[in-house]
Amino acid sequence: MELLPNRIFLIGYMGSGKTSVSKYLSVMTGSQFIDMDQEIERTENMPIRTIFIKYGEHEFRNKESELLDRLCHVSSALDIMAGENIGSSNISAKEGKYRAFADIKEPLIVSCGGGIILDGLNRIILKDQCTVFLEADPEMLFQRVNGDANRPYAYMDIPNEEERKMKFLDLYKKREPLYREAASVIIKTDKKSPETIAKEILIQVKK
Repeated sequence: MELLPNRIFLIGYMGSGKTSVSKYLSVMTGSQFIDMDQEIERTENMPIRTIFIKYGEHEFRNKESELLDRLCHVSSALDIMAGENIGSSNISAKEGKYRAFADIKEPLIVSCGGGIILDGLNRIILKDQCTVFLEADPEMLFQRVNGDANRPYAYMDIPNEEERKMKFLDLYKKREPLYREAASVIIKTDKKSPETIAKEILIQVKK
């Protein structure tokens, strides 16, 4: 009998369709859908862009990592470095706003933020999970997100579109190998609908 993993994580650059594809996967599998960016916004009661401006990217990345730990039942970074089983039932005793996520019912479909792979420990955790990298042409991604001021790095606060595009593409170039490092499955998404991508993912991750 073919079984799906208890947790499927979607990673990829901004505009790659992680949220849309995750929603299709949720419906197709009957799994709970979680968008990590949206959950952080809800818990902090402010948009991510505001978190970046008010507290800085470092603070946002800390919140992101804590939420990932909760979703994956990771007890501590020390356990990861010691090679402990990341899929264990150990739950961190650390107090935090994301403590309740330890009780979220699986199976889960999780849409990750575009920068979650910037943290090395996050990449180790994701690699131990069923993690799908939605690979897409960065030029097309820029066209999708250009003009969306809510994305922390989409605009880069640069008024000139060509300069903004260069920053966007440069950031993609730096992140692409990190997505590949963290992924267990890579799906090319160019010219495919979210539903088609979701179906392809299910074929790839069934075990």
